[in-house]
Amino acid sequence: MSGQSGNRYRVLATATFQEDIGRLEDFIVERELASHTPDDTCLFRFRDAVEKAMAILSFAPHTCRRCEAHRGFRELVIPFGHGGCVALFAIRDFDVVLLAARDQHERDYR
Repeated sequence: MSGQSGNRYRVLATATFQEDIGRLEDFIVERELASHTPDDTCLFRFRDAVEKAMAILSFAPHTCRRCEAHRGFRELVIPFGHGGCVALFAIRDFDVVLLAARDQHERDYR
């Protein structure tokens, strides 16, 4: 996602994170298809929001909140529409490891 240059962090996505993002994308598409006025750009806007969030993690991951359930991890809220999603990650030296993602309204990570 992002290469390490200077003080930048390298952002690495686990398979679980990628699966979670895929699940969230599927949900967005299903929601839009069921809508009376579907927005055919919503998936592109979601992906853009996730990409912008990754840029934040490559620059300043320590600014994100600590996860209440797992104090060694942090969370980044990715705003999207009337809600968004939350990415769970760990900082390991100059790597930011994306562990999981969930909708903001879900109770906990799977």
